[in-house]
Amino acid sequence: MKKIAPWFRAWASCLMVLGSGMAWAQNTGRVFIQGSEVNLRARPSDKAEVVTKVPIATECQRLADAAKGWVRLKCGEVEGFTLKSLVGADKPSFDKLLAQAQDTKASTQVRYDAATRAATLDPKNDKALELLADLFFESAFEQLDKETMKGGPPEAVFIKREYSRALDRKRSLEESFIWELEKIEYDWHQLRFRRGGFRGSFVSAMFRDGLLFVYSGFISPNAGKGKFGKELDEFGVNIKLRTSSAASETLKLALQKGARPPDTRDDKYSDTKEEYAGMPALSPEAFRLFRSLSPLWYLLQGKKGERHVDQYCGMISGILLRTDIHRRAVMVVGSIYDYGDDPPRVMRVTDVSKNGSSYQLQLLPDGAKQLVALLAWPTEEPNVGRWGGLRMFIDGGDYAVANAKGIQIKDNGCTSNLGQ
Repeated sequence: MKKIAPWFRAWASCLMVLGSGMAWAQNTGRVFIQGSEVNLRARPSDKAEVVTKVPIATECQRLADAAKGWVRLKCGEVEGFTLKSLVGADKPSFDKLLAQAQDTKASTQVRYDAATRAATLDPKNDKALELLADLFFESAFEQLDKETMKGGPPEAVFIKREYSRALDRKRSLEESFIWELEKIEYDWHQLRFRRGGFRGSFVSAMFRDGLLFVYSGFISPNAGKGKFGKELDEFGVNIKLRTSSAASETLKLALQKGARPPDTRDDKYSDTKEEYAGMPALSPEAFRLFRSLSPLWYLLQGKKGERHVDQYCGMISGILLRTDIHRRAVMVVGSIYDYGDDPPRVMRVTDVSKNGSSYQLQLLPDGAKQLVALLAWPTEEPNVGRWGGLRMFIDGGDYAVANAKGIQIKDNGCTSNLGQ
């Protein structure tokens, strides 16, 4: 998982640094907590044990200053240390904080901090919660812009439009994207688009397993590689940022308003046979290895120097390696285009390892014991790899990567080239 972005850490830690214009407390006396929720620690260090958490506007007794900008407080019956910047002589005002959050001349981060504290003061105020949610996404889009300017390759995923039994038709592009995001157990999901709507950038915030998962990136409907009809059969999603962290109760309240509820249908995973509730995700290293391989392999016939691929009634045998947005992987073995009456076998990939030029993929087929697929790549023959361990599904042997040139597809006398 990518390192948590600064804007994301801000609300997760719940320590909001205040502006310089507030009135600071004297060395001793009454003070008020200014951050939305402040950690009171056993020692003046951000690595010290947290003895209690103190909410905004709590009145405390300031006992003494400590080194490096820390102060010792007594809040109720508990004593501890926190940063001087998180306490002040004036009790926080909801109206002032809301006004600051609405000030479009201020930076998004300043407005976001103010909205967080205002909503924490009055968690039943719909205006404050809506503003907090809007500024959360605005911060996320700004962070996406910054990461994009830094460069570096995004994480590309292709999503195929599938037929939906529930809708009795093929899903639209946007429905397919949402389905891909939500084919996992979750509590609620907020999804927003910017710059061109569905064809622009997006931020997805999904709460599951007690954490808030945020994905952000870009959608490229024109980057699809499937067969073209009125809409593309396949489109690209480039994920630039992934973050996960615990969320404050206030932020959860804000993001849950207007969010998509979970799909609780019993047949939620029945539309595509390879999907199920407990789908395993690859480790970061296994995911990197899996993505380093060509996603499409054609089963070769003939000897070296006389290679060709057989096509029968539009069907071509091969292997397709596919990942989803949640870093889960599958291997599709069999007919990789027109399935006809002989659909391919779909197996979940649970792990990937490498030893020299040999890859080992742990597979979990439906109703079968775990299998191991072996790939020798690269080999002495350019653009050709050797797959093994799949005899019960497809003949083992030599396979050409999808971008191989000069290898013919033979189909009842019709000839075309791969890699065009």
